[in-house]
Amino acid sequence: MEWERLERIAEKFGPGRVPKLNRDELWELGRLYTAAVADLATLRSALVASPGESDLVTYLNGLVTRIHGLIYRKPPFRWPSLWRFFTAGFPGTVRSAWVYVAIAAGIFGFFAAAGFALGLKDGGFVELLVPPSIIGEVEKGRVWFADLYTAAPQASSFLMTHNVSVTFLIVASGITFGIGTIYLLALNGLLLGTVAALCLNHGLSMALWSFVLPHGSLELSAVILGGAAGLILGHALIDPGSFRRADVLSVRGREAGVIALGCVPLLVVAGIIEAFVSPSRLPAVAKLLLAGVLFVLLVAFLTVSGSETTPKHPMTKESQKARESM
Repeated sequence: MEWERLERIAEKFGPGRVPKLNRDELWELGRLYTAAVADLATLRSALVASPGESDLVTYLNGLVTRIHGLIYRKPPFRWPSLWRFFTAGFPGTVRSAWVYVAIAAGIFGFFAAAGFALGLKDGGFVELLVPPSIIGEVEKGRVWFADLYTAAPQASSFLMTHNVSVTFLIVASGITFGIGTIYLLALNGLLLGTVAALCLNHGLSMALWSFVLPHGSLELSAVILGGAAGLILGHALIDPGSFRRADVLSVRGREAGVIALGCVPLLVVAGIIEAFVSPSRLPAVAKLLLAGVLFVLLVAFLTVSGSETTPKHPMTKESQKARESM
């Protein structure tokens, strides 16, 4: 009987057991499950049911419910999958999106340079962007982050949360056809450049960069990667090509999500460094050396790790086939 066959297949999905079904069994499972659902609907729609038939409905309902749970249950979490994501999936996706990464870095760098130039030229421009409390400290020859080290444990948690929130906001802003992402990248770059000009004018450049770069080598990199993810979303909305906009957004959204999730560990490490290392009394040269090492390691990781499994964008492949057939 088909119900018995369905139950025997379901027994292979026992607790803690990894089911091993061949293609024919998987096909049969779907067919038998569909048939069992139809049988259950037929029995339930009967106007009159004898006690025996009522027991049959109970049995079949339990079987269908069990199979439904087996088919649609979430796959169990496995550490190797997480490891593959961070060592292959994330860096491979970043490499496949290198154009967006370059554009995001260009936007950030351009406005940082513009902020620096305008900040050196016009003190009034600095006042438009930099909070008065920071300007007041710098004008007194002091840095505003000197006391951060004394509150390192609390600051670390706050900085991690804040950095992740900002990066995810940059990614999510891509849904505004990329305009929000571009704005946030420009604003962050402009603010950094303006602060750099303010500190240079008051002889605090070394103090600033020895604070910013140790954690900024990871944090600013994550901001740029987040900007690339946001630009991916914006491009999908602006130019879906020959595909439906919703389909392209679904595919490219997963790509952007991989980049965004991959930035989380970078931001966690950056938050720890920003609270415990950046404001510490370590020599400035040591901090700058640490920043250089971290940045080189990050670039090497994104460039080399999982290079044999770099994903290819399905929409791109389909578009290429379409062009070749023309």
